Amino acid sequence: MRPAALLAVMLTFLLVLSPVVGQEPGRSFETALEVDLSGGEAEVRGSLTGAFDDNHYYRLVGVGSGQTIRVEGEIIGVETGRGTVALYSPDKARLAGVDPVVGKGVRKKVEISFTPAYEPEHPELTLYLRIGKSMGAFNYSLRITVEPRYDAGSGRDAGTQAPHSVEAPIAKPGEPASFTGFLTQRGEGNDYQDLYKLRAELAPGQALRVTVDPEPGLMVSAILYSEDMFRLRHNQSEARGQPLTMTITGDWKPGVNTFYLDVENLGGNGGTGGYTVRVEVLEPVQEATTTAQLPPAPMQEDLLRLVLIVVAVALVAVAVAVLIIRRRRGIRVLEEGGEWWGTGEWGAEEW
Repeated sequence: MRPAALLAVMLTFLLVLSPVVGQEPGRSFETALEVDLSGGEAEVRGSLTGAFDDNHYYRLVGVGSGQTIRVEGEIIGVETGRGTVALYSPDKARLAGVDPVVGKGVRKKVEISFTPAYEPEHPELTLYLRIGKSMGAFNYSLRITVEPRYDAGSGRDAGTQAPHSVEAPIAKPGEPASFTGFLTQRGEGNDYQDLYKLRAELAPGQALRVTVDPEPGLMVSAILYSEDMFRLRHNQSEARGQPLTMTITGDWKPGVNTFYLDVENLGGNGGTGGYTVRVEVLEPVQEATTTAQLPPAPMQEDLLRLVLIVVAVALVAVAVAVLIIRRRRGIRVLEEGGEWWGTGEWGAEEW
């Protein structure tokens, strides 16, 4: 055997005997070797070089929703072939992974990550890491890390139903409440929706204003619900990174009122990133009421008085003219022998 080949075999033997996690990796989901990530990170190494050595399985414990599980490292080709590095759900469904072709003697960088959403059926997650090959042979060295992405400082991801929502800080007049959340796009996680229980100290007539400000790579929509999940307001970012605001005023019962806030990234199509929510209680806007003062209009009054006088004079003139005409029609003047005869008003003739 050539020295280089002998050295590769010896290294493979050492790697198989001494994985960083301390034990032989499992060959199936059922026999997967446990890796505790409660400390935030772990490292695994191994080799897939045997004719029937096709898969290594690791069971990742000490993780939960609201955490990004990241796998980074490299695989080193012994014989050209195709490999697989993938994460699986508690139900053994593939969540994220890569399937690189690795040439002999080639070092291939590997990086995958996944942020799981809260699942009531699996409040304490158990994920699986599979390293496999369909042909060829390779060694691997991978580092697994956990990055917190908790919603509203709850220690987990916010659920999608009211019983599994995360309670946010209470907002009071002059004391806004603020908290952060995180959503992922498809392929990087399944956390597309967060539901929060909001509490606000309100008095009748005050306004509740909710602002959601996403990071530059994230586009969100939001719905504000009443305590009994009646839809009150809806709004959506106009573009990635654009904030949205919802304001509602009501005849609130004095004291602490409860609402629910639903934040989504368009079903996983709005990008990955964090967002900040700000909840404010605003005093009612006082609308100024004034009595309109009509300015005096002396010119209008004088004009009206003048019109009335003119009309009165005209009426008098018309009355005088009528009397004159009627008098002329009612008198018949006859000149007979120097005598005047008046016939009176009735039966008079006009010359």
